[in-house]
Amino acid sequence: MDKEILEILKSIQSDMKTMQGDIGTIQGSMKTMQSDIKSMQGEIKDINQHLDRVENKTDRNTILLEDLNKKVEIVAEVQSSFSDQLGREKDDSMDSLDNRLEVIELAVTDTSSRVKSIQKELPTIVELTSRNWSDIVEIKSAR
Repeated sequence: MDKEILEILKSIQSDMKTMQGDIGTIQGSMKTMQSDIKSMQGEIKDINQHLDRVENKTDRNTILLEDLNKKVEIVAEVQSSFSDQLGREKDDSMDSLDNRLEVIELAVTDTSSRVKSIQKELPTIVELTSRNWSDIVEIKSAR
C-alpha cells in the first residue's frame, strides 16, 4: 500500500507540475493580453485625439461655410437690388430719350417747314436782290 500511496503522490506531484506549467503559460498569456490591451488603449487614445482634431476642423469648416453662405446671400440681395435699380434707371433714361426725341422731331419738322418756305421765297429774294444791285449800280453811275 505504501507503493500505491507513493505512486498516487508521484501522480499528484506530476499533475501539480503540469498545472504549474499551465499556470505559467496562462500567466504568460495574461501578460501578453495585458500588454495587448495597453497597446490598444494607446491606439484608442490616439484615435480619440485624431477624432477630436477632425471634429474641431469640422466645426471650423461649418462656421466658415455658414459665413460664406451669409455672404453669398448678401451678394445675391445686392445684385438683385442693383438689377432692379438698373431697370428703373433704364426705364427713366428711355422716357427721357423718348421726350428728347419728340422735341427733336418737332424742331426738325418746324425747321423743315421754314426751310421750304424760304425755298419758295428764294427766287423772289434773288430777283429783289438783283434789282437792288441794279439800282445801286445806277445810283453809283449817276453820281
